Amino acid sequence: MANRTSLLLLLLFPGVVAGQCGDPATPISAVQGDDWTSPMAGDTVTVEGIVTLDARGKTGLGGFYLQSGESGADDDPATSEAVFVYTRDSQSGTGRRARVTGVVKEYEGLTELSPVHDVTDCGPATLPAPESLMTAWPLSGRNAERLEGMRVGSDSPLTVIDTYQLARFGTVTLALAPQYQPTRTRSPGPAALELKARQSKHRLLLDDARAVQNPVMVHPPEAGLSADRTLRAGMRLGIESAVLDYRYDEWRLQPMQPPRALAGNERPKPPGPTEPGVYRLVSFNLGNLFNGDGQGSGFPTERGADTAREWQRQRAKLVAAIDRLDADLLVLSEVENDGAGRHAALAELVRLLDGDWRWVLPGRGGPGTDAIRVALAYRADRIRTVGEPETVTGGPFDALSRVPLIQRFRPVDSGQLFRVAANHFKSRRCQGATGTNRAAGDGQGCYSAARMASAKQLASALSSSDRAVPTVIGGDLNSYVREDPIRTLQAAGYGVPVNPPPPTYRYRGRAGTLDYLMIDQAGHSRVDDYGVWAINANEPRALDYNLEYHPKGRAERLFEPGPWRSSDHDPVYLDLRLRP
Repeated sequence: MANRTSLLLLLLFPGVVAGQCGDPATPISAVQGDDWTSPMAGDTVTVEGIVTLDARGKTGLGGFYLQSGESGADDDPATSEAVFVYTRDSQSGTGRRARVTGVVKEYEGLTELSPVHDVTDCGPATLPAPESLMTAWPLSGRNAERLEGMRVGSDSPLTVIDTYQLARFGTVTLALAPQYQPTRTRSPGPAALELKARQSKHRLLLDDARAVQNPVMVHPPEAGLSADRTLRAGMRLGIESAVLDYRYDEWRLQPMQPPRALAGNERPKPPGPTEPGVYRLVSFNLGNLFNGDGQGSGFPTERGADTAREWQRQRAKLVAAIDRLDADLLVLSEVENDGAGRHAALAELVRLLDGDWRWVLPGRGGPGTDAIRVALAYRADRIRTVGEPETVTGGPFDALSRVPLIQRFRPVDSGQLFRVAANHFKSRRCQGATGTNRAAGDGQGCYSAARMASAKQLASALSSSDRAVPTVIGGDLNSYVREDPIRTLQAAGYGVPVNPPPPTYRYRGRAGTLDYLMIDQAGHSRVDDYGVWAINANEPRALDYNLEYHPKGRAERLFEPGPWRSSDHDPVYLDLRLRP
């Protein structure tokens, strides 16, 4: 049979003979070369090696990885000993030697053989030992190219830093350690940009060796993602056997065996109950709380849930999260701006919470014309409002940042008067940004000027009255700790009890703080506790209320009416001692 195949190849491709197993062949290292691209691109070659990972199945990558055995490898550490074979030919398989004839091709940075003219199975073989992934770290340029397509393992556990595309494309972003937004610890400018560039080099993707979107079963974890079996950012994975692959402009691992889940960043318990005389404030971005017309229809709305079913799922998760926080006062953002009637989204949410909850009606000049607003809700059996609500209007609050809502409160059975200002500064997205609101290239994103103007105007308004009353600025400020808006509020006398505060949000694998409860000097001595309940930002988005992209049955399996992934922001809590 081999002779007939060789004759056919000779007729179709003069000068090319597949030969028989064990005959002289082109070394795979020669096909790869020691540069980004193959020196033999366009040539038809015959190579022989061991199939390390077979991804030819119906949902696979359309081929297999072929690596030289010990006897076929060269002594040049700059050249890879493996190549991807793009073929549906069913010959050979994992752990078997194969002889392949095909054309060398560079496909979006990956060296492969395609088209393939012949695959001959040469019998069982011992898999080559995995190379240390750390010898190619950081993964960039020739450092990683020399291991392209080869079997690798990691000497050190790798940390999950992003699961955004886990259920969509089967990918997870890994790094040696957690990565944080640069302006969490560095001032905007060159130092922050340098850190961001360095972080980008110290990460790679964990793929699933499949070319399918929205799979029914999502891995990792090994047993499959479910409502009570998660893969949180911050967890560590042991990678013992995988192929180092390059696709879609990113280095990635195609696992040969399931990664081992190690300890790290398990789901946290809610904060414990407060002591008598201590009251809990919670700042929570609700992730676009929209309830249609409030009567079971009116979907889709401008934001949030697209259907009544999604709204029911979203509502159940948020109620579970808020109830378990055992808060006395809520500082809320991303609430539908739909009036003050009983069918309003906030009114419906408050009615479902445990306890006697009320919410503060918008003050004069509020809540503005944006689709979303800020809100204040409180346990009427624990605290009460004092005086009328206030707002801050004009300037950046006319069309960019949401109109703040300010209210004074006091415990129902007497105690310290205090004041809370709910805020939601303009987002970092660049849509519509002009002039000084465009990104300055310093790491603060777009609309930094609008957020800083918001901070200045808010601080000025608060300082004009009740200066002796402890005041808390809460909400989603869309600014990381070392950025100009936060420093502006710090200069006005507001601070966070923990520096830097725990992260509340995760974007493209970097954790950072966008949500705050900042207290002034008049109230600083009353702080009893401060923290973040990390229930959302570290969880896969596939566990939220949305039904998009789910194949039949998966959405139900991944859903539970608990607090996990109730929003994309984590709630912040501040415990204040207001009574002796």
